Amino acid sequence: MNVAAWTASDEGYLRAHQWAGALAGGAALPQEAAPVQLGPGEVAHAHFAGMGVVGFFGEDKPYRPGFLLVGGPVGLAVTGAASLARNAAKKADARRAAVPRWHRLGMADVTVTSQRLIASANAQTGSFWYVEMSPMQMAPGSAGVPAVQFQQARQPMLRLESPWAPMLYVFVHHAVDGRPRGVPMPAGLLERAQQQGRLR
Repeated sequence: MNVAAWTASDEGYLRAHQWAGALAGGAALPQEAAPVQLGPGEVAHAHFAGMGVVGFFGEDKPYRPGFLLVGGPVGLAVTGAASLARNAAKKADARRAAVPRWHRLGMADVTVTSQRLIASANAQTGSFWYVEMSPMQMAPGSAGVPAVQFQQARQPMLRLESPWAPMLYVFVHHAVDGRPRGVPMPAGLLERAQQQGRLR
């Protein structure tokens, strides 16, 4: 019998499953040092290095309709026709650019706290406050890597991709909801983990 090789994503799902069970049984989230100053009562629970960041938005190339006026009625007609053709092409480009799609934005280290996600990349830090976020969901990432998806108020939809995204999902839901949410498991993963002696 041929058993599929165990991957980092498999390990992320298994650990998320184990943490969800432990938290449901009364275990506390871990605590660790934060990469930035935290607010009063805020606690850092986990750090995930090297998560892929992907955003869903249109390219929105700038478009400004305009008219070219060249002296005389003939110049106006020729230039006006050329301008209309150019404007039609610009409008078509603008429509295509405005259609949202997923864009790779780079890599970031993400810290889960009791109040927010802290993303750090290129010597910059940003916060995603839970009170301003849509509920975090599991989503398919690039090349089969798990991802979490959410939207901050007035911002584009974001995905964080990593083999450890399932753990991020469990920790954030525990911080936000006060209880862990079970992570959707890939078919057969728990059976393979059992066969390989990975379940405790």
